[in-house]
Amino acid sequence: MVDRDSGGIPLPPPAARNRDGLSALERKALFRVHTELPAMPASLVVQILLWPEKITDWARDESVTPALVYNMLGGFKPYHGLRERLAQRLGVTKSAVDHLIDARRQQPSTRRIPEPPPNFGPDDVSLATGEPSADPSSPPQPLEAPSAASSESRDEDDATGGEPLPGPQTTLPF
Repeated sequence: MVDRDSGGIPLPPPAARNRDGLSALERKALFRVHTELPAMPASLVVQILLWPEKITDWARDESVTPALVYNMLGGFKPYHGLRERLAQRLGVTKSAVDHLIDARRQQPSTRRIPEPPPNFGPDDVSLATGEPSADPSSPPQPLEAPSAASSESRDEDDATGGEPLPGPQTTLPF
């Protein structure tokens, strides 16, 4: 699969292991790491920092199993001595490694629910049947109003009197 930029133009892959961060693909990857770092698991951050070395290679050099390293990075076991050795290998403080492992992760930007616009209110939403209409450009048809029998069970002094609310209405298919 060939990576493409937003205009559909193929992005050339970087030369084998000689990455310098200057190719279009590398710049996009670096920007993604920059924006998503607070959401990344510790094991992925460490793997990026160790590259081209692998976590399994580092574990072997430290005479521990990769499973033990992944348990440490997942926060299942503290292994403070191993955290200290990892901090030395990465050239950071042990407290930085502790924070990387123990801090609460943010949601990735692709999973964050966007903030509604300031003028959006709960009265701007109504449900729809989701039945397809003959005209695909027309919005879904709203649900039918409740029958008179079910209306009587509601409070008699309904503020709207059964009329639609003023202002923009959003129809959500379900």
